[in-house]
Amino acid sequence: MVGWSTKTAWRAAFSAMLMVSAATAHADTPVLQAEQNDVATLPPVAPHWFLPATAHTAYTIYDGDAGRILGTVPASSLGNIVLSPDRKVFYVADTIWSRGDHGTRQDLLQEYDARTLKLLREIELPPRALAVYKKQDFDVSPDGRWGYVFDMSPATAVTVVDLAHASVARTVDIPGCALVFPWKAGGFSSLCGDGSLTNVGYAGGAEAKVTHTKPFFDANNDPIFEQGLVDRATGRALFVSYSGKVYATTLGQDPVIGAPWSIQQAAGQPVAGTGVQDLAWRPGGAQPFAWNRASGHLFVLMHVGTYWTHKAAGTEVWELDPVAHALVRRIDLPEPARGIAVSPDAAPLLYSTAENGKIATIDVRSGAVRRTIEAQAGPMFLVPDM
Repeated sequence: MVGWSTKTAWRAAFSAMLMVSAATAHADTPVLQAEQNDVATLPPVAPHWFLPATAHTAYTIYDGDAGRILGTVPASSLGNIVLSPDRKVFYVADTIWSRGDHGTRQDLLQEYDARTLKLLREIELPPRALAVYKKQDFDVSPDGRWGYVFDMSPATAVTVVDLAHASVARTVDIPGCALVFPWKAGGFSSLCGDGSLTNVGYAGGAEAKVTHTKPFFDANNDPIFEQGLVDRATGRALFVSYSGKVYATTLGQDPVIGAPWSIQQAAGQPVAGTGVQDLAWRPGGAQPFAWNRASGHLFVLMHVGTYWTHKAAGTEVWELDPVAHALVRRIDLPEPARGIAVSPDAAPLLYSTAENGKIATIDVRSGAVRRTIEAQAGPMFLVPDM
């Protein structure tokens, strides 16, 4: 039988062992701390940032050089985003329901700070029923004063929003016409089903002045893409037909529309025909055009196909000089793409969205793929100059 003193010594030794074991275990166990929250502030919008629509729930801001996400701007599948001319604000024209796909409907123009992505204010809009998403459903005047929101409720019209006073100024009916292409100053133009342009001059409190051009393209046999490009700083626009004809236009109350030239002919190929058996390189996709502001060059997503394949994914991007009507270079894509965008600077990056949602970042001058971003991206992009 163990004596009392022996038991006491044994217990003391055992307790010491437990203490050493506990201390050792404590040293190996990480110390848990509460999460620390902070709020980041973005630097000013840079030329190589781009915003693809992702999963129809947001526009994700990417740094094209680093290939990383900087933030997100909320938007629904109908949300149109525009960066203000001073690059300080993101505007989102959107339609939402209180229960996702039903409930109380709200049509809003939302304003987000471009540095903090904080929602600054919301402007209620008249109903903006839309059949399909188009980037040209919404834009902002070059001076940042007016927002132009296209809608169908039930006739086609454009709601003019006074951005300085956060209020709707007026709604202008544009029967038979659609979309918004802002002028350098004082108004906007819309494409019409008869092949013409409707031009709406709006200078604030005055009544809107509406003029119409004569038809300049054949809407039945060779219509133009709705995704025309506008340089807001100059009011110059480029409209491209399904067969590849380019109409250079200076927008205004009385637009000046140049004679069309052929993309294929600029590349030393025959002009593409409009027959179902006419195989040629053709433009196509959901966002098939981009414009580099530094060079003034047009970028076109191209594929080999017959007429009426204007929605087909492209395998190459052609860079063209729209003044000289000349092909500058052809850029091979790593995968067929549904949409493209290009940065506005003198060392441009080309962005292409594959059919699986991956985004390729390509050096325009070398044609080399810098990186591929795994994203569930839609074909529509916003880049700083657009």
